Amino acid sequence: MIDYINIHLSNFDFKLWKSDSRLQFQFKIADELDKHDNVIQTSSEIAQYKGLDFVHTLSGQCFVKGSIHRFFNAGGNNGNRFTFSNFIEAVEDLEDFGVIPDNAILKSFEFGLNLTIPEKHLTAKSFYNSIIYRSGEIEKCMSDDGNSLIGKQFITEDTTVKSYDKKQQASLESTSEIVRYELRFRRMRLIKRLGIANLKDLTDKNKLIELFEKKLLKSVSESIYLDWKALPNTNKLPDYQKKKFLNWRNPKWWGEQRMARKARNQNKISFEKLIQKYAKYDIKELLKQKLINEFSSVIESSNFSPDKNTQKKQGTLAACIVSGNRVEVATTVKRKYCEVCGKDITHLKKDAKYCNDNRKCRDKAYNMKVSESRKAKKTKKQKEILKIINELGQELKLTKTTNPSRKKIKGIPSRKTSIVVTINGTRKMYHGSAARFFLKEFEKKTDNQETKLIHVT
Repeated sequence: MIDYINIHLSNFDFKLWKSDSRLQFQFKIADELDKHDNVIQTSSEIAQYKGLDFVHTLSGQCFVKGSIHRFFNAGGNNGNRFTFSNFIEAVEDLEDFGVIPDNAILKSFEFGLNLTIPEKHLTAKSFYNSIIYRSGEIEKCMSDDGNSLIGKQFITEDTTVKSYDKKQQASLESTSEIVRYELRFRRMRLIKRLGIANLKDLTDKNKLIELFEKKLLKSVSESIYLDWKALPNTNKLPDYQKKKFLNWRNPKWWGEQRMARKARNQNKISFEKLIQKYAKYDIKELLKQKLINEFSSVIESSNFSPDKNTQKKQGTLAACIVSGNRVEVATTVKRKYCEVCGKDITHLKKDAKYCNDNRKCRDKAYNMKVSESRKAKKTKKQKEILKIINELGQELKLTKTTNPSRKKIKGIPSRKTSIVVTINGTRKMYHGSAARFFLKEFEKKTDNQETKLIHVT
């Protein structure tokens, strides 16, 4: 949830840190950016402790910077779930270092979630590679220490949106893929209207839920997504949409076109409707749902539920919490996917199992069902035959014959193998594959012995 923080401590006495045996300060010179993005060198005393840097500048100011998630994990990695109660506990631990939440002014922080990807047809790369465009933002690739690509980030003056492979970045030993989606607030002016200014504000559940709804989920809604595996070509598209699709799936087209905001939004809506109709699955909606599910676990509230008003505005589920005068909404939407191709079919009727834009999936499912039924019937027949052979053995009288009454069909043999089995005076017939299986198993049973087999033509 909350991770890399940069807080300025007002009315703080540095002597408190200086006398703390846990903090060993060293003098360092670092490069930083000023408000005009010019590189400047700053000198300060820094003590590193369990993922956090305790900083004292020459001008007498004190800061705490680093991963509060790692701080909670005693300096370990930050790839696991970091719940609201975990964050509260970490803030309380900071108070041992004299950090008063009311006096800890936020300069920047990260707000994001680690999402487990159990689906076999999806990877962490599927999610970050699917981001085609974000309006007015600079796209940069993310890499690990070995310079391998692990994700994407989109940068503005105030924020950075990141989507990357957390498993690879943190060197986690996990059987499932893990994608990290986060929003870094580099400057605080965008969220001051939400009433978030200091560390104490981040311990308010209602404010975090509003931050999730209005900033994190909104950042997904504003992005343009396309997973190439979900819609690899234009074969299924109508001719009048093929040319448009070739433009829409091109990231450069969105950046190079000098479109007004209204025109860009209309193209975006048309593109997303096309994906919902023809793609196997909608990667954007999958990401939204995973964020909602994970946040509901992280926020740890039994009153957490979808907000219909936010759903209408953003075209997705969003979260709210019942507290004070806020109203609980108990409605939940469970997304459904085609049992054959995996396409989102939530918009279809309740009992729908397959997508209905063509009969391919329904026919495939029917054929599989028929095949399984035939296989079960065949298996039942074979068990019956083996039981007869094992119980009667040499006492069995077997007559091999043919079916001369079968109509002649061009290209198909006019006769098929049939056998007549006499069991305690009762005659029973087997035809085709069942008869051939009977003969094969009967010959195994009577190998090297006299076989009571009569051939009749």
